[in-house]
Amino acid sequence: MTEPDYNLLDEGWIPVLLTDGGVERLGICDVFLRANDIADLACELPTQNMAIQRVLEAICYRVVPLEDKDDWKELWREGLPTDEILAYLERWRDRFYLFGGRYPFMQGPDLQTSKGTVSGLEKLIADIPNGEPFFTVRHGRAVDCISPDEAALWLLHAQAYDPSGIRSGLVDDPQSQGGRSYPTGPAWCGQTATVWLRGANLEETLMLNLVPADSGHLQGPTLDSPEAACTWEGSEIETGVRRDYSREGDPEPNGIGIPRLLTWHSRRIRLVGDRRGVTGVVLAQGDKLGPQQMQRFEPMSLWRYSMPQSKKYRENVYMPAKHEPGRAFWRNLPAVLPVVEPTEGFDKQKHPKFLQSATLLFHAGLDSSDLDDYPVKFIIEAVGMTYGPKEAVVADLYHDRLTVAVALLEDRREDLVYLANAQIRAIEEVASAAGYLGANLARAAGERGDGAGEGARDRARERFFAEIDDPFRVWLAGLKEDSQVDAEREAWSKQARGIAQRVADELIEAAPTSAIKGRETGMGYMSTGIAENYFRKQVNKVLPLPEASQNGEKK
Repeated sequence: MTEPDYNLLDEGWIPVLLTDGGVERLGICDVFLRANDIADLACELPTQNMAIQRVLEAICYRVVPLEDKDDWKELWREGLPTDEILAYLERWRDRFYLFGGRYPFMQGPDLQTSKGTVSGLEKLIADIPNGEPFFTVRHGRAVDCISPDEAALWLLHAQAYDPSGIRSGLVDDPQSQGGRSYPTGPAWCGQTATVWLRGANLEETLMLNLVPADSGHLQGPTLDSPEAACTWEGSEIETGVRRDYSREGDPEPNGIGIPRLLTWHSRRIRLVGDRRGVTGVVLAQGDKLGPQQMQRFEPMSLWRYSMPQSKKYRENVYMPAKHEPGRAFWRNLPAVLPVVEPTEGFDKQKHPKFLQSATLLFHAGLDSSDLDDYPVKFIIEAVGMTYGPKEAVVADLYHDRLTVAVALLEDRREDLVYLANAQIRAIEEVASAAGYLGANLARAAGERGDGAGEGARDRARERFFAEIDDPFRVWLAGLKEDSQVDAEREAWSKQARGIAQRVADELIEAAPTSAIKGRETGMGYMSTGIAENYFRKQVNKVLPLPEASQNGEKK
């Protein structure tokens, strides 16, 4: 066993963006010492930022086990207890070495495949899945060897977002068969729909995402219990032996505490190398988690009611409301805001269609009137990973930020919440109308056969969403505690109608001249005039003009 080396508490490996615009690499201790001066993490990928943030958050949870809202308010007034955090880190210093020793950080020191093989770095680095460039392009030596600071970033990323698929079997893994270990699903964060509240600096950000263990739907063990210990606090050396904590396996009888979940070992990993460079990796399956009903333990994900899973387990089951690539986060606002949208469950009873994250629910119920410098607006960051066939390769990552008034997250301005949700539904309906306009114009121009107009429909919908995205974000961010619902509705409807008409005009102008006369499509006669009339009727229905305007009077 080699001597431990490269301690992540001291070495500069975490890229950070400072509030003055500078970028530095800091160790974990300095990140906490300078949290007030750090605006954000500055990794290549938002998923790397999220993986590190969860580790930092886990440390905060272990040092500051909040009991209730009063504890949180006191924390907000006093700030993070840096001295206590540093004392905790010093107590566990030997668990933060990247190389060597009995407890290398988030690794097993003696992991060996049944064939004694070591994989290349393409198994660790998410931007070259299966050797094919994805996020960035790497060639030659860039793939052969990486620095220890970059290796640490990819280590955390793999524990959080590694795809599913077959992995090499470890010699001491009784579940391996024929030198292989079979899929257990993506790493934990890859199964969730993570949302993250962002403050004015890293200290505020960490505090905003730190909540009591019983917030919202959480039902896990207390934050200072053994079940809540971070994974590096265990006394056993990590081996290939692993457990299945899913419903089909051997779940923890007392549940999984938040800090443990934030540092979950989805994979068994051993980096091959030293501070001069990392050249390979042993990467195998780790402890399995299933997404069903994990709103009881996971504080950072959005959730949706699942009819198939509820029927399967004969109980009401919620699953992560995963972020969809190409879909703006504001379109998922009904899953974020504190409004109950009911759905019929397998038991024929009404249940909430969506559940907020525990962090959002906590702040929704927090009376912040006696807190100085508590945000008036929240920046909500959404981060996720999507996977290809059988979830075995990385397909895309999801990253979006949305600014909303705190009043929208609280129940005292329910009318604003309903207003925002109503406008999102209206936008979706107008987008559908734009899609039908595009399809009808294509048919009027002569497009025939199965699927006629479908491509034009999809392009028109996306065109409308692209045009309305920035204006809606600005309108949403402008809502505040004293906003008047009628005035905000009228102002937005006027703006949205203008955008819809502009998109329609552009689509009509781009249509071939043959579409003006039109033709019989097999679904009725269609021309540009008829298509435009259909569109206008739908827009007028969804975004009606103020009554005075409809009567021809000036407002």
